[in-house]
Amino acid sequence: MASKFVVRLTSGSGDPEPVGQALTIAATALVSGVGVELWLMGDGVELARPGAIEELKLAHAPPLIQLWDTVREAGPIYACTQCLMRRGMDVEDLREGVTQAGAPAFVASLAEDGATCLDF
Repeated sequence: MASKFVVRLTSGSGDPEPVGQALTIAATALVSGVGVELWLMGDGVELARPGAIEELKLAHAPPLIQLWDTVREAGPIYACTQCLMRRGMDVEDLREGVTQAGAPAFVASLAEDGATCLDF
């Protein structure tokens, strides 16, 4: 069994279904005893803005903010540095619990023994 899931979310507010999938899997893994790192990349970094998750609605799913909070409480949540810059965002734009990080940190996470990457 994997000891940690590295969940890479590249979808943003324009496509809430993969967001819901990623957060559901991450929250379920956490309550099952599997560690989780959530990485926001591409359009996913939009979710790092305060209020962005709260605005998303997805039918037949729990409120996404509840899933987000479950993941945030267990942490960590990272936002890709280059992805943020391409969208005119920086560290001051990030909601509480999100850390800006680059490729070296992502590669280090993936290289850990027992890490499994899940892409959404």
